[in-house]
Amino acid sequence: MGKMILCRGRQTDRPLIIEGTGIRLYTAEELCYYIYNNIYLIGQEFVNGRLVEFLAQTGENELSERVRNLIDRKAGLAEILVTILKTVDYYSVTEIEQIREILNTLGKQNVCERLKARGDGYLHNDCYFSALKCYEKVVKDYKGNGLSGSDYAKVYHNLGVSYARMFLYGKAAEYFDEAYRIGQHEDSLKCAVAARIMEKKDRAPVNVDATEEEYVVGRELETLMDNARYCDEYIELENMDRMKSEGRLNEYNAAVNEKLTEWKKEYMKYCKTF
Repeated sequence: MGKMILCRGRQTDRPLIIEGTGIRLYTAEELCYYIYNNIYLIGQEFVNGRLVEFLAQTGENELSERVRNLIDRKAGLAEILVTILKTVDYYSVTEIEQIREILNTLGKQNVCERLKARGDGYLHNDCYFSALKCYEKVVKDYKGNGLSGSDYAKVYHNLGVSYARMFLYGKAAEYFDEAYRIGQHEDSLKCAVAARIMEKKDRAPVNVDATEEEYVVGRELETLMDNARYCDEYIELENMDRMKSEGRLNEYNAAVNEKLTEWKKEYMKYCKTF
């Protein structure tokens, strides 16, 4: 069971917006929670003047000055983040020391390993555009230097995942193909086939000469699409359509506006650059 923690500072009306995710933080405690749970996404650019200003706005004036001084003397990322965590006192000493160890490990990683870890974090948080930018740097700017063949294949595979979740199936298939070429993992091959089927769906006649792999994957996709009608969102859309057919137009319009607002927020999270 969780414990209740009394926030010692105040809530600012000017949130700290996290670059790459769009997450908004309003209190020093929320900042600590973000640091602790997103440590792989945080780079040196995170500690800047806006962070100093945010801490002051939440009532952490002394901490704000300490962080400013650490930045001025070019202190390491680990030292600054641990200073924030210890001062706000949201986590235990043991938990904070675990974070220090992770930060020290990250400091020893090469640039490709750090970019991959950050991309994985973005992908896990459904920030697909930010994720693919990290992965593209690995494969284009650094050519995977310092990564094992298996990890390099995972970068290409996750590039495919990022593009597929943004409905860019043709691009996704290219990256899944490269992931399979490097790593020879069946999941990558299967995903490449699925991406090509989705790219051609409703735009090309059924391929009667499909390979066995294409046939199997195609049937799996059909099953998934058939089962989609039982998911909560599909049922919600059906209910909205029923409102319209029953003449409950005020309810229908309100529901449509709410759903469109929700989709817009999701799209901004998936695709926006900050």
